[in-house]
Amino acid sequence: MKEAQGNPRLALNQLASEGHTGGRPRYDETAPLGCYGFDTYARRVIEAGEQALAEYLKPSGEPITGVVLHGGQGIPVSQLLIYDGTQGPGSGVARVSLDVTVDARPIPAAYEDTDLLLETFCYRFGFQETRPDVGLFDEEPALNWEVSTLPDSLYCLVMMRAATALARGLAGKGYQVASTCIAGYARQDLLLSDDADQLALVQRQLQRNFGDSDALRAFAGLCHASPDDQQRLIQLAMAP
Repeated sequence: MKEAQGNPRLALNQLASEGHTGGRPRYDETAPLGCYGFDTYARRVIEAGEQALAEYLKPSGEPITGVVLHGGQGIPVSQLLIYDGTQGPGSGVARVSLDVTVDARPIPAAYEDTDLLLETFCYRFGFQETRPDVGLFDEEPALNWEVSTLPDSLYCLVMMRAATALARGLAGKGYQVASTCIAGYARQDLLLSDDADQLALVQRQLQRNFGDSDALRAFAGLCHASPDDQQRLIQLAMAP
């Protein structure tokens, strides 16, 4: 503590640099940041959803009024719900409920899980003071896994658009899909389905948090594997 001038965060960082990490993986300053791959995960979810729907969804006389990707109590998608007739997503009664099993790693399974990818990013770009091999200490970084905060808000937007893609795919295969069909992503009791509102939220958060262009490019690379999707995210942040 003396060398850290009484600052417990600096003291923990010093201990971790000497190898005292309490069993956590050692932080490597030269290691790549890693990538969640929201874009590639979304494509795998769409493919799995289409395969399940092809097997279990039979045409009926009622138009489809809801397509929802649900994360249950966690973050990754675990269910695909199809609603029809007057039984929209708000009714809680799905016409079809299908399990979706797609490996989401390194996207965390739940918001309370330790996320070394995000901790590493936050430390390198000044969003948290403690090293990733220390973990958070009396800190609440600006970035975390809450639906109203990056990167979670961006992940939610990508999953909402995956649900929209599934709805379009059903219409393309001849299913009757209502013009008012709600496509969205749900977690616990929260359903997100307003694309424009979610996009605006993501843009505000990008502009608030990423005035530094290097940090913005690194964040785009943290979230998306595709260079095109990375560039679209950067352009969203820079748009007026």
